[in-house]
Amino acid sequence: MTIDAGIRRNRVLKLIINTYITSGNPVSSRTICAHSMLGLCPASIRNIMADLEEQDLITHLHTSAGRIPTDKGYRFYVDNFLSNVQLSVQDQLEIADEYIKKQLVLEEIIAKTSQILSDFTHCAGVISLPLIKRGCFKVIRFIDLGTKKVCITLITDLGITKSLVVCMDIEVSGEVLKKVENFMNSQLKDVPLVQIKTKLRKMMIGETHSLFYIFKQALELIDLSALVKRDLQVYFEGISNILSFSEFTNSEMMCEFVKIMDEKSDFIKLMQDVIDNDQAGTTKVKVLIGNEKPEEIMEDCTVILSTYKVNSRCIGALGVIGPRRMNYARSIATVEYVADHLSDLLDKFSF
Repeated sequence: MTIDAGIRRNRVLKLIINTYITSGNPVSSRTICAHSMLGLCPASIRNIMADLEEQDLITHLHTSAGRIPTDKGYRFYVDNFLSNVQLSVQDQLEIADEYIKKQLVLEEIIAKTSQILSDFTHCAGVISLPLIKRGCFKVIRFIDLGTKKVCITLITDLGITKSLVVCMDIEVSGEVLKKVENFMNSQLKDVPLVQIKTKLRKMMIGETHSLFYIFKQALELIDLSALVKRDLQVYFEGISNILSFSEFTNSEMMCEFVKIMDEKSDFIKLMQDVIDNDQAGTTKVKVLIGNEKPEEIMEDCTVILSTYKVNSRCIGALGVIGPRRMNYARSIATVEYVADHLSDLLDKFSF
């Protein structure tokens, strides 16, 4: 294939996908001729479309002479035509304005984000709550409840609070609890939660008996594996946007989609994988089209996800869910911008 032929092929494929995204109807060679400025005759366009079908970039339905994109075709479209999409300045300003209409607490910011994603893409917006285990230590409080029970309250750098009641093997006095509390608050501030126990153990080496005892009590009291354990929790917004697409008029497909949204477990695993694979906080946007998703979930949908961060630490994921023929350019640009803007907001929100 010559360079000119490759360019023509790409232009025809792009036009087919753009037309199908807009109309939802299979695209015929006559439609391409009527809407293109390619300067090609109908026979040439039919030949190009035949080549695209042979390469599994488009396919046809049994009931129509028109063609629709395959998952491979959408993948080529995303990778080759949408590498640098951006929202308009007006859209960016409107999104930023949504966050400053009123003073929001963390949970409201997260809920607002899923709504913004839904409103600006006309798909379903989704976001996970920040993972507490990805946070940093700020403040801890110990309250003696008597009968060897202690209430531990941990506050992270995002202001997330987690409380847990633990049962001690021996009675621990309020005085000792206060010493341990003061020690941890002075020595462990801003330490990542996942590093607390390792840091305490290192600090125990070579210390005096009295300080060693405080370290030991701290280790026994702060069972971080229990304190920060929480399954990923997600907000969905705009599910009705997806069900309004013609692809979901099929009752079986609709029921399957609603079931996945209701149970959430497969989708939560998908989001957790995106977070786990971006510990460095460098991934921009991940686009999973149709059958590209693991576990064969939502095969008739595309999922676009990105992580969001606090002080360059990945703490959650957000994105949109829509049909295969979603507006990829706008959806990718929206997810990327919202992830960056939310990360900036949370940097200011942290303390």
